[in-house]
Amino acid sequence: MSEKVYCKYCGKEASSVFHLTTGSCSNNPEGKNHVPYEGSEKSKYTCKYCGKEASSIFHLTASSCSKNPNGKKHVPL
Repeated sequence: MSEKVYCKYCGKEASSVFHLTTGSCSNNPEGKNHVPYEGSEKSKYTCKYCGKEASSIFHLTASSCSKNPNGKKHVPL
């Protein structure tokens, strides 16, 4: 059984790290490609800067985080 891989900055889902990291991510603070989320799948994801919770990385990273030092989106723990 293959596990899903998610981008930690936008929540994009892929079947492998290779497929995920070949695409660009507009939420990446460095303006580069998708970066794999290194945690396990959870029922809720929490922003490491403000504590906001969401049911998916995609939903968590869909809005801006006022406490993110980069002035960008929420970032999951």
